[in-house]
Amino acid sequence: MLGRVTVGLFFLLLVWGNLVAGLKAGLACPDWPLCHGKILPPFRIDIYMEFLHRVIAAVAAGFLVVLSWRRYRDYRGRARAVPLLAVGLLAGEVVLGGAVVLLAVPVQLTTVHFMIGLVVFLLAVYMASFDGVWEPPGFSLSGRSALFFGVGALVFLLAALGAYVRHSDAGLACTDWPACLGGILPGAFTGHILVHFSHRVLAALVFLTIVALYASIALDPRLRASRGLARGLLFLALVQVGIGGAVVLSKLYFLATGLHLAVALGMLVLLFHLWAREVKREEALP
Repeated sequence: MLGRVTVGLFFLLLVWGNLVAGLKAGLACPDWPLCHGKILPPFRIDIYMEFLHRVIAAVAAGFLVVLSWRRYRDYRGRARAVPLLAVGLLAGEVVLGGAVVLLAVPVQLTTVHFMIGLVVFLLAVYMASFDGVWEPPGFSLSGRSALFFGVGALVFLLAALGAYVRHSDAGLACTDWPACLGGILPGAFTGHILVHFSHRVLAALVFLTIVALYASIALDPRLRASRGLARGLLFLALVQVGIGGAVVLSKLYFLATGLHLAVALGMLVLLFHLWAREVKREEALP
């Protein structure tokens, strides 16, 4: 239960941060760690969106520290590096969060802040799945587990590139969809257009990879137990295509962009479970 709650809190934290960015409320509290010099800031929607982001972050951090302590106690050997890494990255995130505000939301630093938060989220998913008692921690990058891990890495990269697109104000460099500036290929590959179009190209490659992954799982009798997860992953990938179009056509409406990230996180969780299931299967072999 502790693991699931921690994962849920970090899921909420990442999506809430996306909503804050969508509302351009990242500097609604221009100081840090206080907000307008107070523990409880004056009530205004944009201020409280940013303030609640900080509150959710504090609560999620507390749960992660407790979860990491329990896993460190129950894990053995090199697996103890996972909770230590989670707490270390969490400490870095706290510092980066303050720097993002005090430096007025610089693009590169904000993107790194998101990427590290995504890694912490995945480490929480790992510790929720491998409790060290009923499910001993495992890791593998061989065979099919390497395939699932690789596809997960592609989705992670796509999410990171999407964050860069958002924070660099390249989200509407192509104002139409599925075309880009009226054609399959834009007239120029420079600046924001290159950044935006690169995200679309990588998204198409990820989608085709997931379709191929689903087909391979459906045709392999040894992966029968993973077909439900694969169907869910394919469904989310199809939904994500539609939401991606809605994000552009709605001119980056903040709820559409928040849902876009939420679905990406769901895809990462499903890919993690596909990988973890294969790791457990490999370790069960004689």
